[in-house]
Parts: sequence; C-alpha cells; structure tokens
Amino acid sequence: MRRDNEHSRLRCLVTDAHLRSSVAGIRGLGAAGIEVLALGPHPLSAGLRSRYATASAVGPGSEGDSTGFAERVGALAAEHGRLVVFPGQERSIDALLDAPSPLLERTVLPYGPPESLVALRDKRRLRELAEEVGLQAPKTVVEGVAADLLTANLSPPVMLKPTCPVGVLRNVASVDSEAELRAFLSAIPADEPLLVQERGTGPLTAVAVVMDREGGVAARFQQEATRTWPSGAGPSSLSVSVPPDHDLQARVARLLANAGYVGLAELQFVGTPGGPALIDINTRFYGSLPLALAAGINLPAVWHAAVDGEPTLGPQPYAVGVTYRWLEADLSAAFRGAPNLLFECPRGPRVGSMWASDDPVASVLLAASAAGVRLRRRLPTSLPA
Repeated sequence: MRRDNEHSRLRCLVTDAHLRSSVAGIRGLGAAGIEVLALGPHPLSAGLRSRYATASAVGPGSEGDSTGFAERVGALAAEHGRLVVFPGQERSIDALLDAPSPLLERTVLPYGPPESLVALRDKRRLRELAEEVGLQAPKTVVEGVAADLLTANLSPPVMLKPTCPVGVLRNVASVDSEAELRAFLSAIPADEPLLVQERGTGPLTAVAVVMDREGGVAARFQQEATRTWPSGAGPSSLSVSVPPDHDLQARVARLLANAGYVGLAELQFVGTPGGPALIDINTRFYGSLPLALAAGINLPAVWHAAVDGEPTLGPQPYAVGVTYRWLEADLSAAFRGAPNLLFECPRGPRVGSMWASDDPVASVLLAASAAGVRLRRRLPTSLPA
C-alpha cells in the first residue's frame, strides 16, 4: 500500500456500506485487488465487516445529515489521500454534488461532467434521451404533485414515478384501479412531485454498461427479470443473465455517449408491443449487481478502471443462464399471500442478493439488518398504557 503523509493511500471509497448494493460493489472492487475504504452510518454496517474492505469508517448517513456526510467524506480523503468515491444511494450523490468544492478537493466522483449525471437522473428527460437514439419510453400522461393528481382524470392501470431520484417515492409504483390510486396518493405528502405514465406489461430487462472517457463501452451485461417486487413495478426479485441484445446495447451506448456520461449506468426497460421501453436509469451500484459478478462481469472494477483512466479490455463474454434471487422480496410476497414463491427455487447456477460464502460476516449482517427492518414494521408503533 502506498504512503502519503504517513497515511495509507486508498484507491476508492464506497459509501452507504449498510446497503446490499454497496456491499456488492465493495466485493467486486476488492476481488479485483482494489483497496477499498467502506463508509457506513453505524459500526455494524455490513460493508465495514466485509473481507473485501481494506479499511472502514463510520460517519453520518446522507439521509439524516447530508452536510455531515459530505464533511466526513472530505475528511477521509484528507486523511487517506486521493479517493475515487462511489456513492451508494441517490441522496449520497446529491449530497456530494451539492457540497462546496474545497471540501471534496481530494476526491473524484466516478462520473463525467456533472451535467451528464443531472441529465440521466432527471426522470422527466428519459423519453427525450431515448428517442434521440431510436428507443421508446412510456408516454407521460400527466405531471404534478400528489394533491393535484388526486383530482385529475386518470384512468388506471398506470405507473407512478418520482420526477427526481430523491423523494418519498423511491421506486416506480404500479396501480390497477382508481381506488388503489386514490389510496396511494393520499398516503404520500401532498407536495410530492410525480409523473403518471402508461404501464407496460412485458418483462423487465436491464442493461448495465460502463462507459470509458473516450465514449466507448468498457463493459456490458444484460439480464431479464422473471419476477419483481412489488409485482409489476418493483426491482427484480428473480432474474437471469441473458445473451446481449446487440442492437439494444448499441443504442444504450449512444444514449450515454450523447450525454457525455462516464462510468456505470444500469438502464431498465419494460416490454411493450413496439419493443422495450426505457423506464429508469441508475448511476450507482444497483440491487441485482451480484448477478453480473456471478456471471463473470466485474462491473465495479471496470468502472473504477474507466474513471481512473486505466486500460480496459472492452466488452467481454459472460455466463448466460445464471439466476439471481432476492429472497427478502419473496418473504415479503409470502406475508402478503404468495407463499408459493418461497418454494420456487431457480435451476442452474444462482446467486443471492446478500449471501456470499467467501464473505460470511457481511452476509450475516445484511440478513440481520433486513430481518430487523421487517420486525420493526410488524411491531406496533406504541405500547398500550
């Protein structure tokens, strides 16, 4: 390990180490021999105990203290030397983008120009970006705050989507009836900005691409979900690696190159009669990342290399037919009347969302954290007097 002012110089920092997606990122980076500093909001954050983390640190989470979070990142860079910082969630991206430049002068965000990141994260621009490269996107029926949408003349089934990455609504919501729509809108803040879009009914496909500094594709991976949670609109709960759709991936690469983007982006598509329609773009480690790693594509390591200006091999073949299962989602479905999903085990090589046999401590902490969240949700909010 290199030295800088008597401190160890670490190659990168992964924030939000309590999240399973960040842990997957730490595992991918560490497996490639990259020195990783893991930052989490509490000492039992799973990524801090991963065998793939070279060092660990505790600091404020971006959700509760965005300023304190950015200050902690800056302090770690001052202590350890130049850090490539991989934010683990949307609020962390915002906190680092909004922080004063002097605070983060020894850090590098793993993206191209800030305006490219802003463009890709703005849900209102997805259709424009897609159409520029000959892709589809669901039609927006109306845009407005929740209170206004309650009185709008909407005809479900529709999808509800946050206009920006950070908000009360974290994922796309699918509603099937007017009663369900009214109940949903009544349960969120009246001033929450939303998009109402047409709903596709086909399978959910994800294309993950790493773009290099020259606008080329450094790595790519494709998967298709056979189950999502919540059903019809949520993230993948059961997915399989599939052969690359070269035309789709070429259009994705052009979309990202047109935006001037550098780094990892995961684009999600829903099937429609006219072909796949773009519904979301993630610019961070994503939930089903373990599937790409298990199929032989180390997206985190390639991302680091592309941002750091290191040579990459370009798109490589990967194993097809590897399955990914998010067991926590199947447990949620079981509690809501679909216990059969727990017994539908995928065939062939498979990987889970949390467990890695070579990283057991982090795996156990992730599972314990998920179980704790579920238990707190089921307990009464107050005890009787």
